[in-house]
Amino acid sequence: MQIYLAPLQGLTDWIFRESFTQHIATFDKTFTPFVRVQNGDFFRPSQCNDLLPEHNHFQKPVPQFLGNDTESFKRFENLCLENNYTEANINMGCPYPMVTGRKMGAGILSYPEIISELLKGIFADTHLRISIKCRLGMENPTELEQLIPIFNDFPLSEIIIHPRIGKQQYKGNVNAEAFVKFAEQIKHPIFYNGDIFTAEDAERIQKLTPIAGIMIGRGVLQNPFLLDEIRNKEISVEEKRTKLRNFHLGIIENCKQKYSGDGHFMKRLEEMWSYHAENFINGKKVLKQIKKCRTLAEYEEIVFRALNEL
Repeated sequence: MQIYLAPLQGLTDWIFRESFTQHIATFDKTFTPFVRVQNGDFFRPSQCNDLLPEHNHFQKPVPQFLGNDTESFKRFENLCLENNYTEANINMGCPYPMVTGRKMGAGILSYPEIISELLKGIFADTHLRISIKCRLGMENPTELEQLIPIFNDFPLSEIIIHPRIGKQQYKGNVNAEAFVKFAEQIKHPIFYNGDIFTAEDAERIQKLTPIAGIMIGRGVLQNPFLLDEIRNKEISVEEKRTKLRNFHLGIIENCKQKYSGDGHFMKRLEEMWSYHAENFINGKKVLKQIKKCRTLAEYEEIVFRALNEL
């Protein structure tokens, strides 16, 4: 079973991926957070930095496209080809209103005609392998069922499904029953994404229906050693402490390349620790201290003290 790293905006970007791959473990595949393109132009050109070669020394990710028209995808594809990428992923799962309200991300799932036209335009002359990451729908899970014939008409490399609808965002339960039903109708390799926090979660999902693999995001932010646990690799406490120390040092060094000023550092690192603190016995206390940090020196003192208490 293959294991992928989920693309989480502001969390699993190159800063995280580079340090994680170098010091913790290697996923079978990683993905960039989405690059949004609309009306043929990049919404935030800075998002393109995540797929540049100088930011991806240890594992080349799959660039992810967010948009809903062929012209925009072609602009994105040119960026990918210029940087020697051979595959790309289309985001049809982002649940946030600023995206869905523009018929992008999960918002596009309510419009089969837009998806059909987009895929026709892409596959007319693309030089990339194309995959899709989606949800069950925006408003209800029947939306994906209507899209399956469209997906089956195109040579997609794989489909990654998060079994919630867009309006749930990340709340409520996943709909495993709908996932199984739809996965069996799709002819492409299927990956499961959503609420995988333990090795037991991964094992349970494998038993639901035949899948090519899983994608994990928040679970690995909480427990960086989840990948090893799923693969049944034992790691001593001392080895974990060493790996985590090097991982955090790597994160800090990568942040120095992107951010200027301790304030920007702290905002970025605090968001990561809102998940990561779950891995520590006194996690709530550590997170509270990090939220009060104002300098990098304070942050380092708190983090490395916490690591010594593992």
